Parts: sequence; structure tokens; C-alpha cells
Amino acid sequence: MDEIKLLETHGPNGPGLSEEALSAARTSLLTEVSAASTAAPYLLARLRSARLRRGQILARVAIGGAGLAVVAAGAVVVVPTVWQSPARPPVTADGVNGTGPGSQGGIKLVAVTAPEFPYALPRLGKASFTADPSGSIMAVYPGANGSDVVLTTGAARADQQIRGQRDISIDGRPGRIVSIPDASGAVASVQVTWQREPGRWVTIVGNGRHASEKAVLQLAGQVVDRPQPIGFKVTIGLVPDGWELGGFKDDGSMISYHAPAAQGLDLHVQWTPKPDTSPDSDVEGFQTAQTVTINERPAKLVAAVQFWRLTAILPDGSGFTLMTPRSFSADQVIAIARSVQLNPSR
Repeated sequence: MDEIKLLETHGPNGPGLSEEALSAARTSLLTEVSAASTAAPYLLARLRSARLRRGQILARVAIGGAGLAVVAAGAVVVVPTVWQSPARPPVTADGVNGTGPGSQGGIKLVAVTAPEFPYALPRLGKASFTADPSGSIMAVYPGANGSDVVLTTGAARADQQIRGQRDISIDGRPGRIVSIPDASGAVASVQVTWQREPGRWVTIVGNGRHASEKAVLQLAGQVVDRPQPIGFKVTIGLVPDGWELGGFKDDGSMISYHAPAAQGLDLHVQWTPKPDTSPDSDVEGFQTAQTVTINERPAKLVAAVQFWRLTAILPDGSGFTLMTPRSFSADQVIAIARSVQLNPSR
């Protein structure tokens, strides 16, 4: 996808926001980290005044020693590896021996599965998901009049404290609870964090009618071990060995994987309701184009100066665009494209 098309799709004049995006935006207005506590291990939430501008709503929270942002309004959400489902045994595009297109240039393609969120609050209905580069995935349960609930997980550090928090016990396990005021001093949200199992801490933030200690403690008792699919439009079955899920769009139409040891080295898959039919020559740095076969249909593979771009049609008539670094071989790009499938859970 070239820069002009990217702006048309995701820029200020792009399609209207989904209800899930609006719900995430509401949550973002209730959640922010204070400058003095960005290294704290718990979520912080307080009201902020801001105008809703597409792609610019950020809600700061702190968990596991790093800031985490809710990226709302149709932006790409970047996530860590902690909640990626375990990969299947390493398999290259053409076998386990690392020969052929699956291992060209030291890049070995391995099978991966779509990530899942490990917990659920079933009484609150369906969650949407968001995250940022240094935090955990958050499940956001929308509520009327801003009464959203955020469920996330991470690690707690005993040496870092939040003003006003106090120690509690939940089912005999250690925890902490804190009320976060708004600018007037009224309670805007309440956050509880507890050790659900050794090394695994769960956090709930209650807003609106859930902004009370009684409410969040009741919600804590309702958390169940139930993996939730994040709901991508498509799944990717092959990625380079060692690469991690790097991000996703809030409606599941875009997925990104990246090399953690090499900044800027990543691949993207963008799902579209209709196949991309833009001219190959419009691709920035266009060099060559060739027709290949994906899903038993013709697809277009374009080599540009810095990347590969492959556009293909899915069995239901929708399309996707795959972009990879130019260091990949053409066979590897084709192998990855052939592993892209419609998500059966959508």
C-alpha cells in the first residue's frame, strides 16, 4: 500500500469509527499515567480533557515498569509477545530442514498461531483489545456513559508504590487497590491488581458505575481462565523464526510482525473488503512486477527498492496486501502470502 492509499484508509478523512473504536476512545479519556509514576507497575486512570481526533487518542497506563497506551480511533495497536499463543513446532515453508525458500538468506519461516488473551469477564459481554509497544494487551469492556472496564495482566514490583494504594488479599493471594481522582477530587476510577497465580498479576480498572472498591472486587471474582481470540480478519501462518507480533489494527484488518533485534524490520498484512487494483507503477520505488498464484487465483508481486508488495484475493472475494522487507526472497514472500487465511472465528 503506497503512502497516498494509506492516508486515504487510515488518515483523518478515512471511514467512520466503529463502536469498538469509540468505546476505546472513551476508555482512553479515563486512563492516563501521571508523569511521576510512568515506571509504576500498576494501571493509573484519571479524567483528562481532550478533543477526539482520529488516530491521536492515547491513554497512558503503567504496568510492569513501562507505559502502555490505548491507541484508539482506528490506529494500529502495537503489542508485546507475552500473550502470543505458543507457536507450533518450527516448520519452514518447504520442510523442517531449512532448505529452499523457507530459509533463503538466513531467514527461516516457521508456523505461528494467532495470539489470544488468556482471561475473560463473561458477565460483561464482548471485549475489544488494545495495547502498546511496552505493555500488555488490554481487554476493554465498553459500558454505558463511560462505565468501561479494563482487564489486563503483567508483573508487579513491590518496590514501586502508587499514592493512596493499600494492600489487600483476594482469595488469600496478595493484591493492591487504589482509587484515582479526577481534577475535582471525585473518584474517577478504581484499580485493583492481584496475583492470580505465581508470576502472573491481573489488573482491573473500573470506570463510571464500576468506579468503586466494591465493584472492582466483585469483578475480580468474576475473572475466568478463558482464552479469547483477538479477532483478526485474517491470520498469518508463516513468519520468520524469532519474529514477534508487532501490532494490529483495532478492527483486526491489519497485522504486523517484526524482528525484535532489528528496529524497522517488519512485515504487514492489510485486509481489504475488495482486492487492491491500484497500478503497480504507483508503488514507491517500483522496480518490477510479476504475476504469481495465491489461493488458486492470480496475484501481483511487486519488487520495490526497499520492500516487496504482494496483492492477492481471498476465497470470499476480499483481498489482502502483504509487505515485507526487500531482503526476503520472492519465494518467501509467496510462501507467507499462501499462509494468509480468513479467520474462521470472525
